[in-house]
Amino acid sequence: MSSPTVAHMEERVAEACAARHVAGVVLMAADRSGRFRYTKSFGSQSLADDGATIPMTEHSAMWLASCTKLATSVAAMQCVEAGLIALDDDVRTTALLHELADIEILRPDGSLVPNTKPITLRQLLSHTSGFAYEFNEPLIRDLRGRFLHPLVFEPGTSWAYSPSTHWVGVLVERLSGLQLDDYLTRHIWKPLGFKGPTFFLSQRPDLRDRLARMAERPEGGISAVVQDAAEQPALAPEAMDCLGGGGLFGSPADFFALVHAVLKAATSSGTGTDNNTPVLLRPETARAMFAPQLGSEAARAALRQVAAVPVLNRMMGDMPLETTKDWGLAGLITLDDIPGWRSAGTLTWGGLPNLTWFIDPTAGLCGLYATQLLPVGDELSVKLTQMFERAMYAELKRQEQ
Repeated sequence: MSSPTVAHMEERVAEACAARHVAGVVLMAADRSGRFRYTKSFGSQSLADDGATIPMTEHSAMWLASCTKLATSVAAMQCVEAGLIALDDDVRTTALLHELADIEILRPDGSLVPNTKPITLRQLLSHTSGFAYEFNEPLIRDLRGRFLHPLVFEPGTSWAYSPSTHWVGVLVERLSGLQLDDYLTRHIWKPLGFKGPTFFLSQRPDLRDRLARMAERPEGGISAVVQDAAEQPALAPEAMDCLGGGGLFGSPADFFALVHAVLKAATSSGTGTDNNTPVLLRPETARAMFAPQLGSEAARAALRQVAAVPVLNRMMGDMPLETTKDWGLAGLITLDDIPGWRSAGTLTWGGLPNLTWFIDPTAGLCGLYATQLLPVGDELSVKLTQMFERAMYAELKRQEQ
């Protein structure tokens, strides 16, 4: 696929927003040094008539959904750096995650058997702990009731995208003695220079007042429509816990600052002489987040099986099926170069309302496509995301020549 120019990409995104084929969109990208920066917003904060005059900007607030996992993963790696825990420590202790001590494994025949294997922080971060999402369960506000399901495989033997990062958030709370919302404020958002996202929107009128409305594309539809008010994430009963796998509300600008900070840390020499001094993590810690974690063929096969389902592959960025993939300590890893696009070693993930972030240490580039549109894996949104990313790679290459 040829790389689109920035102008062509912007024209396509603007057309999609003007036609109400997608909700408002925010695009952000930067290189490791920050000399190359790109920020552009399109459309409005709402497809409802009463919100159509409020432009979407990088400072609009959004439900970040599973983008939250990156923040929680960085917090956990800070705890590792501080010597509070090691990646391969068993977390099933009284002081840590005692709730997991007696968790059982659900066998294919429906029977339950005891789990006798350790559950480690590494496994929780890489989705190899045995947990799996159950998307059709009734809404339960309490984390321990909602996410304490039986394991679906023995820890460390396979892979399944899961709520395990929620438990990582609980672990950070118990290691630090701080509520996760407070921990992220003190150790991530404030060092980056701002107040930052929150799990508790009702306590942050500054975010609530600029919150973008969720839109959805009806099945088979071309145009997007505003989601019913009763279904808006901001109007749902507020969580009692800080859901470290998907509960943050915040602006694209604030979240992108985290994405860029991880890129800077992962590409820093650590000497302080490269104008790329890391803020949140030491270089060796940040680079560890990009290391493939799926050590068994069963785990790699499970990931391939998921990627073979078209809608799930779109959730992963719609990379070519032949692209070798793995999972790191904070997201999906591309193990092959994709011409004109992501380099081998790129870390990426996103959030349910079609948000996508990527960090490419080899190219020294990171980016964020942010919107509020359901369902996840929306075909047009994925096409626009890929067009945006390819345009950023091409523009960075042009500026470096």
